[in-house]
Amino acid sequence: MIEGFERAREVSELIGSAEQFEEILKHHLDAVSRCEKVINLKKKGEHDSKSIILQNFRVLRQNTLRRSVALTSASFQMIESQNVLGLALNCRAHIESTCQLGYYCAVVDSFLNGRTTYKNLYVKIVRALAGASHEMFSHAPDPVNVLYFIDKSEKYFSSLVGQRGDVGFRDKYDFLSDFCHPNFCSSIIGVNLDKTDETLIYEDFSIDKKNSLLIDYLSLMSMVVVFFDNQFPILVKKLEDYSNWPSFDFGGS
Repeated sequence: MIEGFERAREVSELIGSAEQFEEILKHHLDAVSRCEKVINLKKKGEHDSKSIILQNFRVLRQNTLRRSVALTSASFQMIESQNVLGLALNCRAHIESTCQLGYYCAVVDSFLNGRTTYKNLYVKIVRALAGASHEMFSHAPDPVNVLYFIDKSEKYFSSLVGQRGDVGFRDKYDFLSDFCHPNFCSSIIGVNLDKTDETLIYEDFSIDKKNSLLIDYLSLMSMVVVFFDNQFPILVKKLEDYSNWPSFDFGGS
């Protein structure tokens, strides 16, 4: 057990989520073990159409894994401090990151099976690595909408596991989005109505059985991000064996 997570485990046990917590921790440690310290990049002018896809796909994978690891670590802290809103925000972000990885695995799979052109594959991965919509990044390509990540990755997940793969990524994301917004039931977190005294009693945020659903969601996403990442070496091997690469001069790429 990692030092510092014991209190989070205790809170999870108190609300009947001990099994889910252990699953989260197991998949978290698995994701940590997959994070690389260094990715060696080719020098400018050395890329061809194959090498630039392989390199960018590896970078995308590492970015997503590290984001997942960071969000799960932060979620442990939210469980420990019983911060319901903080946990919900982390869970929502985790779904986005998980589904980004699933989406790009699906895009690579589509290319390998002839349903996506090389140009589309290249542009979509560039949008993942460099996309931004704020005017501060006016020269950046448009990012892919996160809802597109979620919908496409869910279809990809179902295609891999069959009908039992209907886990409702979009429904869970929509619920968390509502829950996190300040216009959701006028931000009812931490408020209890005492009908006897006709008073509203404000309490510290706490995680209890009625919102342990958040830990269920985190458990699912921590598993799914590892599931999607398990597709990565399979797809990389297929990319390495793929022979019908177009001839492009990437110049200073």
